[in-house]
Amino acid sequence: MGRGCGAAWFVGLWLAAAPALAMEPGQDAALGIPVPGEPAPFSLRGTTEVKEAASVLDLPPPDLPAVPPVAEALKPADPVRTGSLGELLLPTPVEVVLTAGDFVSGAIENRLADDKGIWPRRLPKADREAIAAFYVAREQRPLWLASTDWNAGASAVIRRLELAAEEGLDPADYRPLAIGPGGEGQSPAELAEAELKLSAAVALYARDARGGRLNPARLSGMLTPTLELPGAGEVLARLAAAEDPGAALEAYNPSHPGYVALKRKLAEYRANRPATAPMVRRKRGIELTTQSVAILNDAPVTPPRGAYANPRLEGDLIVNMERWRWLPSELGERYVSVNIPEYRLRLFEGGHVAHETRVIVGKTDTQTPVFSGLMEYAVVNPSWYVPPSILKKEFLPKMAEDPNYAARQGYQVVRRGNSISIRQPPGERNALGFIKFMFPNGHAVYLHDTPNRRLFSTTRRAYSHGCVRVENPFLLADFVLGSEWSEQRLKKLIGRGERTIFLPQKLPVHLTYFTLSVDAHGELKSFDDLYGHDNRIRRALGLNG
Repeated sequence: MGRGCGAAWFVGLWLAAAPALAMEPGQDAALGIPVPGEPAPFSLRGTTEVKEAASVLDLPPPDLPAVPPVAEALKPADPVRTGSLGELLLPTPVEVVLTAGDFVSGAIENRLADDKGIWPRRLPKADREAIAAFYVAREQRPLWLASTDWNAGASAVIRRLELAAEEGLDPADYRPLAIGPGGEGQSPAELAEAELKLSAAVALYARDARGGRLNPARLSGMLTPTLELPGAGEVLARLAAAEDPGAALEAYNPSHPGYVALKRKLAEYRANRPATAPMVRRKRGIELTTQSVAILNDAPVTPPRGAYANPRLEGDLIVNMERWRWLPSELGERYVSVNIPEYRLRLFEGGHVAHETRVIVGKTDTQTPVFSGLMEYAVVNPSWYVPPSILKKEFLPKMAEDPNYAARQGYQVVRRGNSISIRQPPGERNALGFIKFMFPNGHAVYLHDTPNRRLFSTTRRAYSHGCVRVENPFLLADFVLGSEWSEQRLKKLIGRGERTIFLPQKLPVHLTYFTLSVDAHGELKSFDDLYGHDNRIRRALGLNG
C-alpha cells in the first residue's frame, strides 16, 4: 500500500469512528490546539466475545495526548523563532580576558609544584612550605611585581637587601635574580622565578636578622639563648601590609641601643680602614675607603689609630652584633643584665641603668652560660647543695680517701636510697653567702652572695663554678624585691633560718657575652674573650682573621 493510500485509509477510519465518539470540543490554552471533550457513552450488542472484542477496540484513556483535527495534524511545523524554547536552552558565551598577571600566577603555581632550585640552602623546609602556602592563600598573585617590573615595595626591600652589610650581614646571601623584571619580552616563567626568589631572600634576611645564621648551642653547650626566629609566612604577611616594606624588613634587626652603637662603630671603621682592606663592590659603582681615596688623589695617607688600627676589629664588631641578635627583641621594662667578659651586672629601669655592681663569673673550665631567664624569687640564709658536677669531680674522690672529708668541711651528707647529696647549711661560711636570686634554668645557675668578698677587688674575676657572685647583693635585693623588702629589713633576717621571698613580678635576667661595647661617651671598650666564644663565632661566620 502506498504512503498516500495509507494516510487516506487512516483518516477515513478516524472519521468513521467520530460519530460514535461524540465529545465536547475543547481548546488547550497553553498549546493553542483543539482538545476533544469527554467520550459519549455507548454500547455494543452481541455475545460476550463481541463485548470483549469491543473492549480491545476501546479508545485510549483520557490522559493520553488528544488527537488533533486532520488539518492540524497535516500542517507543517513552524520553524524555531527567536525567543523559542530551543534558543533559550543554549548558554550565552562569556568573554574572559586574561591579563599578564594571570599568566604569571599560573607560572608561580607551576614553579611551586616543581620548586627545585628556588630556595636558598639555609632556608628551612618549614619556611619553604610557608612561602608556598602564602601564595596559595593569595591565589598565586605576585607580591613584588607590577606588570613586568618590580613594584615600589620590591624596590624598597631590594635596597634593604643590598645594604645588608651595614648590619654585619652578607649581601651575597640575599641577592635577587640578576635577570629580574624590567626588560622587554620576559616570560611569565622568568617573572615567577624572580618573584619567588625575592620572597625567599626576604624571608632569609629576616631570619638572619634575628640570629638565624648560627645555631649557638652547636658552637658551645654554654651558648643556649632562645632565638626569636620569624616564620617566612609571618614575614611576607607583615611586609605585604606595610606602608614601607623596606623599613619593615630592616626592623627585624635589633633596635637595642647597644646594637645600634656597634653598628655605628662598624660604619666608622669601614670608613677609616687601611687601604689594603678589601673593598665592597655594589651594584652601582665601587665603594672606596678614605685611605683608597687618598691614594688615588696622591694625598698623604693617615694611618688608622687606636681601635681602628686593629685589623680584626671589623670581624669582632660583626661577632658582637651577632650576639645581640640572640637576645629577645624586648628586654623588659626592668631587667638585669650581666656581661660576663666585663664582670659587670647592671639593673635597667626604663632604658636607664638604675644599679650597677661588680660580679664574679665562672672559670674557663666551669663557664657561666649565655641565656635569658626570669627571676622568680630570692632565698635568704640559703642552703647550698653541691652540684652533681662538683660532687663527682671534687667531693667523691676525696671522700673515697677520707669518709669524714665532707663533715670536716662543714657539709652534711644526705642519703636518699642509693644516692647521696652534699648539703652546706646556712651560715657565714656558706658558698652562697646570705642570699641567692633564683631564675630556674637548665644550667642550675643563679645570682648569689659570697663569703669571699675580697675577690671582687681583682681585675680578672673568673673564679666560680658557673654561678654569678654579686657584690652588694642586698642592695640588688632592695631593687628587685620591691619596696616592702628594704636592704635593712632583709639583713635583719640573717641567721634566722631559710626564708623564701617571691618577687612581686618576674624579672628578666640576661646573661650576655660582649667583648665590645660603646660607653656613654661614645668610646669603644673591649674586653678579653674569656671563653673563646669570639673565635668560635668568627669561624662559623667565615670571617677572616
